[in-house]
Amino acid sequence: MAARSTLRRWALSLPLPLAVILVWEYAGRHRLLAGGLVPPFSRVMVTLANWVFGLGQGIPIYSGTWLTHVTASTGRIVVGFVIGSALAICLGVLVGWSPLFSRLVDPSVNLIRPISVAAWITMAVTLFGLGNLPAIFLITYATFFPVYVNTVDGVRYAEGKLTHAALMLGANKGQLLWHVILPGALPNILTGMRVAIAVSWTTVIISEVLAVKSGLGYVLIDANDLMRIDLVIAAMLSVGVLGFLTDRLLAVLQNRLLHWME
Repeated sequence: MAARSTLRRWALSLPLPLAVILVWEYAGRHRLLAGGLVPPFSRVMVTLANWVFGLGQGIPIYSGTWLTHVTASTGRIVVGFVIGSALAICLGVLVGWSPLFSRLVDPSVNLIRPISVAAWITMAVTLFGLGNLPAIFLITYATFFPVYVNTVDGVRYAEGKLTHAALMLGANKGQLLWHVILPGALPNILTGMRVAIAVSWTTVIISEVLAVKSGLGYVLIDANDLMRIDLVIAAMLSVGVLGFLTDRLLAVLQNRLLHWME
C-alpha cells in the first residue's frame, strides 16, 4: 500500500516537468528561445553527460569533471551549513528562552539580516582573503538566519504552550529546557534547516566567484563567460537536483525525529 501511494505521488509530479521539457525541446530546436541562444533540452543532456562521464564532447577541460566540482561545492556547503545552523540554534535558543538575551541580541541580528549575501562579497574577501574561507563565510551567513528565526519562534511557542504544565509537574529549569522546550521547538528548527539548505545551494553560486577554481558555481560562471549556455543550464540543473536531494535527506531526518508528532 505504501509503495502504491509513493508511485501515485511520483506519477502526479511528472506531467509538469515532462511538459516543460517537451516545450523546451521544441522551442530550442526551432530557435525560438532568445534568438536561438538557448539550446534544446537534448543538447543540454549531451553536455551534462560529457561533463559527468567524459564522453569526449563539449568543453575538453570540463569533460568528466562533474564529480570533482560537485564534491568541492558540497564540501563548502556542508561546512557552512553546519557552522551556520549550530550558531543559529545555540543563539536562537538563548534568545527565545531569555528575555535578557532577546533584548541584547535580537535587535542586532535583525539589523544585519536584511543585508544580502552579495553585499558581503567584498567584506568576505577583505576579511578572509581568497579561496574557500570567504565562500564558507558567505554560506554560513546565509544559513544562519532561517535557522535562527525558526528556532526563536519555536522556543517561544513551546515555552508559551508547554511550560506551565511542566512546572505544575515539578520540572526544574534544566529539565524544562531539555525535555520540554527543545523537543517542542524541534519542528520549527528542522523547518528552518530545510529552508537553510536550499539557501546554501543558492549561495554557493555567489560564493564561488571568489577566486576558487572548482565548484558548480565556478563552472557556471566560466561557462557564461564562454557563452556556453548548454553548460550553464547543465550546472543549474545540477544545483537543482542536488538541492532537492539534500532537502529530501533532511525531510527523512525530520520525519524520523518527529515521529512522535504522528
